[in-house]
Parts: sequence; C-alpha cells; structure tokens
Amino acid sequence: MLPIERQRRIMEELNRNGRVLVNELVNTCQVSQETIRRDLAQLEKQGYLQRSHGGAVMAQRHQGNIPNKKNKHNEFESTFRQRMNENAQEKMQIAKRALDFITPGDCILLDSSTTCWFLARQLPDIELTVLTNSLRAVQTLAPKGNIRTICLGGEYADHNEDFNGVVAEQPLKDFLINKIFFSCSSLGNDGYLRSPNENNAHLKQQMLLASERKYLLLDASKFLRPSFARICHYRDVDFLITDNLKDRELQQELAWNGVNIIDCSQRPQSMQLINY
Repeated sequence: MLPIERQRRIMEELNRNGRVLVNELVNTCQVSQETIRRDLAQLEKQGYLQRSHGGAVMAQRHQGNIPNKKNKHNEFESTFRQRMNENAQEKMQIAKRALDFITPGDCILLDSSTTCWFLARQLPDIELTVLTNSLRAVQTLAPKGNIRTICLGGEYADHNEDFNGVVAEQPLKDFLINKIFFSCSSLGNDGYLRSPNENNAHLKQQMLLASERKYLLLDASKFLRPSFARICHYRDVDFLITDNLKDRELQQELAWNGVNIIDCSQRPQSMQLINY
C-alpha cells in the first residue's frame, strides 16, 4: 500500500471513529508499527491529527477533510473557493500595497493564489502584459482592455481553478518577465516556502526562474506553519509584502538574507520597509 493510500485510510478511520489505534492500522494496512507511526507523525506535522498513546485523534479544524485518490496531490488542501474567504481583508490590503510596484509597460506574472486574484481585481486598466495560470485571474482581467492577458495553458485543476504541468511551464521561456507576484501556503521553520501541491510548487519554481523581480504576498496566517512541497528558500525573494509580521527573529533572518519586508500594518498609507 502506498503512503498516500495509507494516509487516506487513516483519515477515513478518523472521520468514522474519531480515533485510530496503531495496532489496528498495522493489521489493516499490513505494514510495521514504525511505518504507521511515521504516517501519523507526518499527518500531525501537517496539522491534520493529534497523536496520543497508541494512536491518534482528529485535529478539530480538519474534521471531514478526507484525501481524494483522484486528486492525490491536493489531498488536504482547501479549494480555491474556500480560500477566497479566508483572511480576505488582509489579502486585499496586501494586494493594494503590491500595486505600488506595478508601472505601465510592465510584463508581470501572477500565480494562481487567491491573494493574486485579489491583486488582479485591483489592477487599474493600464498598459500591462499579465501572464497567469489562474482561470479566475484571466476572467477578472478580461474586461480590462489595456491589459494584455496571457493564460499559461496546461492541465486544468478544478480544485484550484488553475493550469499546471509542462505545457504551462513552456511559455515562460518566451517572455521577458519583469516581476512575479506570488503566494504560498506556508513559510516554514526551515526557511522554505511551501505548497500542499507538488505540481503547483514545481510550476512556481519555473515562474521564479523566469522573473527578474520576485514579490511574495503572504498574510500572517501562513508564517511558520507546515505544508508539503518545497518551492524555494526565502532568500530567493526580493520583497515580502505582508499584513503583520510580529516575529522579530524572523524579521531579522529575512532582512539578513536580503528580503525587503513591507508590513502593511505598520504604515497603512505608505510603504514601510523593515531593515536591520
């Protein structure tokens, strides 16, 4: 049984019974106790359960969230529609601040994050070229006649309402992209930006390589929390635009690695750079 299949089985048992026992999972999955414990540790690290003596119980905020075999790379990820309503005010604030870095004539790249969808909504109808793999962003920009919108094709995923894969990566080589605006699901303790979807993470890696300037749009809920697939280290980012960064140690680490921090909460009407 593959790890994703075992973890799906674990989540199904948790949703059905409210708890799982290591010994029962060993018999069900036909693997060793050590293997089951590793699965439980991984799921706990991602915040989907809490381990207890001899087993685990469901983490409250993930009750009812079962991985889907047909969408194995997004097994615990919220849908785009769900994420649209999470921290919406903060994402709007970050998107408005990002406008300060966009000038007429730019060729910019937007990822398929909900924060970049908020940015697409705020973009004025000026002369721009916008590349994106987000269906929502394309639909939002369509009425703006001065913006040339180019959709990165590829395999469509309804879960995130976006396009991914080799076909989506290919056009990135054909354009001189001034700036990328992107987000992620987490900035982890190890300094890496992560996504719950490895296909999405790989596309973002290619987007970053194709762009001259890199702007990370990240609301405070995403700091120092776990997620699955590595995108890049924060030292690869030029600007971090956030609504509230209280962790002084993280501020210092980011600044020492050349990341310009723009904290929207500190000076709402003008750009606030935190430097050390």
